[in-house]
Amino acid sequence: MAADSIELGTGGVRLRVEGLGKTLRQLQKAGASAEDMKELMHQLGSIVVLAATPRARRESGAMASSIRAGRGKTKAVVRAGGRRVPYAGVQHYGWPAHNIDPNPFLTDAMQATRPAILHQLDAGLAKLLADADLT
Repeated sequence: MAADSIELGTGGVRLRVEGLGKTLRQLQKAGASAEDMKELMHQLGSIVVLAATPRARRESGAMASSIRAGRGKTKAVVRAGGRRVPYAGVQHYGWPAHNIDPNPFLTDAMQATRPAILHQLDAGLAKLLADADLT
């Protein structure tokens, strides 16, 4: 699989999206605003954030409130934790030596929202293409 592709699968169904990075670079060359592309990627990340927040373990609510979407122009990024919540990675991946079971809230949220993410990606790319007069 090329570095410029995404492969998704659930059960016996597999979906491969190829050339997304190339498409985004060509959109940028054609005049699509970098801010518009960043906004699209932020929207994709926000879909995952909304699904991940209720899946996070809640003692104080600090970890759930630390989940946020980044603003990359070629990829959607979702982060959890930080200086005030350094244990988010341990909670997500687990730590068997300390009897902490994994709770992959980010991964589960991404898998659960794949159809919505792909729909938003399709709609967002169509809008960027239309705005750059490439349709």
